[in-house]
Amino acid sequence: MNIRTVIFAGSRLCCAVRAVIGCFLLAALPLAAQPTFEASVETPEVVAGSRFEVSFALKNGEGTSFRPPAFPNFRMVGGPNPSSGMTIVNGNYFVHRTWSYELEAKKTGKFTIGPAKVLVNGRILNSNPLSVRVVPARGGSSGGNLPAGTDADLFITSELSTNEAWVGQQLTYRVMLYTLLTLEGFDIIEMPDFQGFYAKEKIRFDTRVQFQNLRGRKYAVKILHEAALFPQETGTPTIGVVRVRVGVERSGPLSMLGPLPMVLQTQPIQLQVKPLPEPAPTNFSGGVGQYDWQWTADQDSCSTDDALTLTVRMRGDGDPKRSLPPLLTLPAGLEAFEPKVLEEEEYENGQAIVHRKTLEYTILPREPGEYTVRPELVVFDPDSNRYVTLQADTSLQFQVTRGKNYAANRLANDTLPLPLSENTPSGWWENSRDWLANPWAWGALAGLIGLVLVFSWTRRRPKPGPAPVSVMVRDPREQLRQAREMVNNNDPRVFYDTLLRALQDYLISRLGLVPAQLNLANVRFRLAERQVPESHIQTLLGLWQTCEQALFAGQTQTTNPQATWQTAENLIQDLERDLHK
Repeated sequence: MNIRTVIFAGSRLCCAVRAVIGCFLLAALPLAAQPTFEASVETPEVVAGSRFEVSFALKNGEGTSFRPPAFPNFRMVGGPNPSSGMTIVNGNYFVHRTWSYELEAKKTGKFTIGPAKVLVNGRILNSNPLSVRVVPARGGSSGGNLPAGTDADLFITSELSTNEAWVGQQLTYRVMLYTLLTLEGFDIIEMPDFQGFYAKEKIRFDTRVQFQNLRGRKYAVKILHEAALFPQETGTPTIGVVRVRVGVERSGPLSMLGPLPMVLQTQPIQLQVKPLPEPAPTNFSGGVGQYDWQWTADQDSCSTDDALTLTVRMRGDGDPKRSLPPLLTLPAGLEAFEPKVLEEEEYENGQAIVHRKTLEYTILPREPGEYTVRPELVVFDPDSNRYVTLQADTSLQFQVTRGKNYAANRLANDTLPLPLSENTPSGWWENSRDWLANPWAWGALAGLIGLVLVFSWTRRRPKPGPAPVSVMVRDPREQLRQAREMVNNNDPRVFYDTLLRALQDYLISRLGLVPAQLNLANVRFRLAERQVPESHIQTLLGLWQTCEQALFAGQTQTTNPQATWQTAENLIQDLERDLHK
């Protein structure tokens, strides 16, 4: 494939044809739409010292008195280069005219090119401003990074979008081909292993051939490979070399032998990965990059017998493996379960890989009243080097009324001792005065002391000390068997209560927990510490949440005991394998 010949010949032919047609028909054809004036840039990111093209296109109008913007941060190499043309769509004629400039980037940074102006039918139109990012040249020079031992007429480079990054930040990695020769195809034969990175190959990157001036020579440039990299740990990781096989077209009699095969190789790249600033906010989601989110609630009023569903949709370009669900801060009287992941996907938007996730939170109101919740998403912004709190546009406000089972649910859910009322004495002496005034209490105390003295006197030799205190836990296998027998029971609450106790007893026996430590955070930590796969942890937490919702939120009608039991049985088998590795 002759990259340079095809591009130059095609470009000149198209310009000539459009110019001839435009000269004869431009003034004679009516306009079919309102005129528009738009600016575009060849690429939004260029290398310092390289050249790029900026165009200002007027469509559906005849413009005069064109005035370009100032280019204070760039050097104008060529232009303006005017061109005109015409497009016919369904019998309608659309004329257009373009002014283009060739600019050279003088220094690094992010710059804005202002709008151009043109006079159309007595009215001045302004084009849109453009944003251009100029990145440093590779190898510390403005002439590009020429790998040692390669022909200067043909070489490849591997490039990163930045030389410094934060843990979890998305970087763009490219393999670029530079040539002054005629090539016939290429083949990537070796890629680095990206150790220390989470790598995602891109499919929708720009494969067009562009031109760039390096050391006074105009190269045809093509992106051969592009990927998104997410650093996983701090330090100075090195990205290895890339090897590419190309075919160079021969000239003269040797052309009969076909293209000349050559193997090109890049140089390694070293990156500085920085840790996130400490201390991190307690509700930091783990996202590093640009994020946005929104939420919706299924209702604005409910009773203490109902559950409120909050749906959260979040989107960002950070490391999806580090991004955690937003932490809801709820007022007293409300309780939220671990969120369910309803939908999760990744896609390319032309610049980066974006991950999108839809979560569902179930909120249980314990006490009646009026509540206000303002969800927040805390992320780290690499551009400003600080943690940013993204707040929802509006607060979640809802009214909770007293349900029919309010008193019963309150007693059932009280797992801790009830707090003392304000009128109850809180001191030890005050709490003991009534007991000490009772003569029967003194008699019982004297009898107890006597028994202790008799027991001590009868002991003739020391015995081994008391055995360590152990927590009596029911056999989880027996509990699971009972839950299986209750799948078709007419009372699903009994099934879910038995299954939840079986899961909790299983975790106590396998993870060495005591009942006081049995909560979702401890279970997640212990399982992750044992290197249990995240998918198994999520399945367990989902089962836990399903059981609690069936027991305390009255959602037994929407559940499937048979499917829940099958999920629990498969999960226990997976956990047995995970915990005995």
